[in-house]
Amino acid sequence: MQCVLGGCPKLRKLEIRDCPFGNAALLSGLEKYESMRSLWMSACNVTLNGCRLLATGMPRLNVEMMKEDESNELADKVYVYRSVAGPRRDAPPFVLTL
Repeated sequence: MQCVLGGCPKLRKLEIRDCPFGNAALLSGLEKYESMRSLWMSACNVTLNGCRLLATGMPRLNVEMMKEDESNELADKVYVYRSVAGPRRDAPPFVLTL
């Protein structure tokens, strides 16, 4: 993840499907997320704790974690974006906004 974020200085949007990365990779790109529009990770190894750490470390970013199965600790999808309007208020029940 560091190689992608560091090697693409003008990166604005990143979508990773069937993502092999976990909490460590998500939290390693904190300084880059501020200049990006969005980061989408699906089928990732990110936990609720990792998403919370990102949300507290970067309070100006909106962090959404989507879980369709409550029995699993891992997120199905993670969406990180910045917005002048703040977090959205119309999220469905399976979206946890941090």
